[in-house]
Amino acid sequence: MTYDLVVRNGMVVDGSGMPRYRADVGVKDGKIAHIGRIANGAGESIDAEGHVVSPGFVDGHTHMDSQIFWDPLGSCSSYHGVTSVVMGNCGFTLAPCRQAEADLVFRNLERAEDISRDAMLAGIDWNWETFPEYLDVLDG
Repeated sequence: MTYDLVVRNGMVVDGSGMPRYRADVGVKDGKIAHIGRIANGAGESIDAEGHVVSPGFVDGHTHMDSQIFWDPLGSCSSYHGVTSVVMGNCGFTLAPCRQAEADLVFRNLERAEDISRDAMLAGIDWNWETFPEYLDVLDG
């Protein structure tokens, strides 16, 4: 098989509990197709010698509820290998929330995240009340 991308010579840590091991990772159509020694060519090859190759990490406790509006990639987290986050921790979130109670939500987030109300108002177009409406806004 010819792969679109082969990450070669990396130290694979796969999260299975197995010890780390040196391997190549072949990617085809955006998905991992093979992990092991790959002799054949690839459209692109990356030498991962001296680097760890691992699946993306899940951060189960974040405070990205407001940040996601002005930083949809979650840059700080994604730079460290996080590919999925859980939001709505610490007993409050941006939804569901009636417009009349938005100020209370801003105050809670201001305390927990140390982001000013003015910054949140500038970065968030608050036009939802229900959780499904909030998800629709996030999906943009």
